[in-house]
Amino acid sequence: MLLTTFLAESIKSGKITVSQNNTEALEITAQDKKIDVNAKDKTFIKEIISSTHKNDKPVSVIGTIERGVTGLRTVRSVQPMVKEIAEDLNREGMTVTLSFKGDTVITIGSEANPKFTRILLGTKNVQINSVRKLVEMGL
Repeated sequence: MLLTTFLAESIKSGKITVSQNNTEALEITAQDKKIDVNAKDKTFIKEIISSTHKNDKPVSVIGTIERGVTGLRTVRSVQPMVKEIAEDLNREGMTVTLSFKGDTVITIGSEANPKFTRILLGTKNVQINSVRKLVEMGL
């Protein structure tokens, strides 16, 4: 059992709200082997993502293409970890969802029903529910 599923299994039920500057940013709800992380503030998510980028300069067409290629490389580099977490959650009968303003964006674990994500990540335990919301969140 991975640390991820150990933590998820340790949380039986409850709700946590994470705020930044008096604004609700995340709402985490756990119940019956399901955990939903609902992002309420897009700015908070973008700040987390941008903190992983070193140079956020204005982007040209070439820069956009370079970011796309870098994004694909990032997916390939984290793919084994995501696959392992997703399969471990599935074995434990657990599901984690990431939502944005109440709309499910990604489902990981036993309730995932992927279409094209299976090819991209090599696992049937990760589902992208809304590409539009995923892009809107900046992921």
